[in-house]
Amino acid sequence: MKLNAKMLLPALALPLLLAACGSASTGSGTVKFNDLKTEFRDATGKYVACDTTNLNPGTTEITNVAVYYTATGTISSLDIGLLGNTSSVYDSNYTTTVQGNQLQAISGNDFKTVFTADSSTGLLPQAIIVKPNPDVAIKNVTTSGGAGSFYAQLTLHSGSEVASTNSKLATLPSIPVYTNCTVTSVTTEKL
Repeated sequence: MKLNAKMLLPALALPLLLAACGSASTGSGTVKFNDLKTEFRDATGKYVACDTTNLNPGTTEITNVAVYYTATGTISSLDIGLLGNTSSVYDSNYTTTVQGNQLQAISGNDFKTVFTADSSTGLLPQAIIVKPNPDVAIKNVTTSGGAGSFYAQLTLHSGSEVASTNSKLATLPSIPVYTNCTVTSVTTEKL
């Protein structure tokens, strides 16, 4: 059987269609964004990142960030990174790799990865440190001094195959970053 462009089009379109929905597939593994949260939430219920808070005056805040996703098939590893909306330049310091056997399951094929983002170096963290067993409470805050925003990217490694997607493609909102936040209450809800 001779292959032609019409026969290959559906096979080539599938990865693009999945990426447009916040999913990425290598053929043997698939990952899909479900949510992007931080430990801080404003009065409207939107998750935010804070450079400083009243809990640690004069100290740069470390914001805990959680990426929620569904993963199926063969997952060798997953790269998770934060990207600023003000620049198209990607900095490899803002990414971490989680091995497939170290993914933190929530239930079934749903997973989350929680990490700290140090805002002392600006909008994005200098390094991401994964926290495999987080016990981080959500804090309600008031905010001031908008400093930018970020979104997350997932890169799936399945054997020698690689596929990527990001939280914007999953129509998840970017996380706004504020220079000052005042914590008004600490909830019992965990990140």
